[in-house]
Amino acid sequence: MTGILNWIGLLNGQVRIDWQVYRPLFARVTAHVSILTLVLAVCLLGSTQPVERALGAGTTVLSPPTRDATTPPPQQIAWRPAPPMVVRRLAQPHTTYPDRPRTSVITYTVQPGDTVFGIAQMFGLTPHTIYWANSDVLHDNPHLLWPGMVLNILPVNGVYHTVEAGETVASIAEKYNVDPEVIYNEWNDLEEGQPLEPGMKLVIPGGTREFLVWQLPKYSNLRGAAAAGAGVCALPSIGLRGYGWFVWPTDGRRISGWTFHDPRNPPHTGIDIGLRTGDPVYAADNGVVAYAGWNDWGYGYLIVLDHGNGFQTYYAHLSAIWVVCGQSVYQGTAIGAGGSTGRSSGPHLHFEIRYNGIPQDPLYYLP
Repeated sequence: MTGILNWIGLLNGQVRIDWQVYRPLFARVTAHVSILTLVLAVCLLGSTQPVERALGAGTTVLSPPTRDATTPPPQQIAWRPAPPMVVRRLAQPHTTYPDRPRTSVITYTVQPGDTVFGIAQMFGLTPHTIYWANSDVLHDNPHLLWPGMVLNILPVNGVYHTVEAGETVASIAEKYNVDPEVIYNEWNDLEEGQPLEPGMKLVIPGGTREFLVWQLPKYSNLRGAAAAGAGVCALPSIGLRGYGWFVWPTDGRRISGWTFHDPRNPPHTGIDIGLRTGDPVYAADNGVVAYAGWNDWGYGYLIVLDHGNGFQTYYAHLSAIWVVCGQSVYQGTAIGAGGSTGRSSGPHLHFEIRYNGIPQDPLYYLP
């Protein structure tokens, strides 16, 4: 009995010694097993919870259907490499050509809806150049542009000049503010020292000049006559004199078209005020009727008042004229009805203020 107790005591002591040796190893193994168990739990929960969150609470998630004995097994698809990516060029039905300088003066036939600004933009030129290359038909007047008109289109910005008798290269260069050397260019059939012939056409690159403005003829020697010419009036010896300040010639003040020297139409000498056909048009200041009638320069039915102090006012595109030649009118008097006569794209009043024949910006004078 004593031997058994001694053996148990020795065994107990040995176990204590072994446990002290193997306890660190057992703790590490236990820790690793715990971590692996936690990872597996997270993976299992993550594979089910996103589906429930995406479908919403209370949604039953169906398990994939089971295959019975009669259902054929799914076919195994052999893996194949993806075909190589090929970048194909899209077909372009139209070819874009780079801009090329024009080697000569060409012509263009005006189409319905065209404007001087649009034509200039089409050919890469300024509106000034379109006017200055076609002075014989446009006369620098935007109202004279009309479908079917044939325009000269210069290869560069500048002036297209027709040589007159007695002119020289030097005089033409001075007229258009350029050096004489620029006139000897690739577009003109002209050599240095060659005399100019009347009727010769010359491209003047960079040339400029003043715009042409239709002027009201003066009949100072026709005192007492009721009228002279188509709408031109003889001024009476006595008439109302203007104040020198102006009021709006319409009830409204909406600018409906071009402004004074509009960048889209530089020769435009007034402002276009919106109105309806038949709306009254008023005298902007005291004055005397110097023109009342039809005008062939695109104004249509036109009234011009002379204010006796160097100022004149123009009222164009009227549908009716309510004054007569030589009549004195007070500021604010209804003188006609608005309309769209002449070269006009819709009802409006073309209104001008001129001082000594030179167009002024009406917006500088109107309140």
